Amino acid sequence: MNATTKTTIEMARTLARRGFAVRSIEIQTPDGRCWCIDTVAPGRARHADGHWGPKAGAPGGFRLFEIDHDRDDAPIEHDPVDYDTWDMGDLIDYLNAVGQPKARPSTTRTTDPTT
Repeated sequence: MNATTKTTIEMARTLARRGFAVRSIEIQTPDGRCWCIDTVAPGRARHADGHWGPKAGAPGGFRLFEIDHDRDDAPIEHDPVDYDTWDMGDLIDYLNAVGQPKARPSTTRTTDPTT
């Protein structure tokens, strides 16, 4: 854990102890992309028309947004496959899978340069 992450966690704990609700966090994956993770309280979900609001029986969870400050359409929401919200395990697995630095292209030649 780096110093910035440690300080941010300490700030969130201090705010929570004083009665503040921490509703979202911003993270940076190893590939350099920024993401916002918003919490969704139980009893709230996406409705058929796309808006979010009270919905009986909704389990709550998280919403994930990719933040790209260079794009006009940012943030871009990344939805889970099966539900309206991510559970913690699936969200962490997803971020781990998509947030790794891309392998560099191989510099091995596939053809003989003398032909």
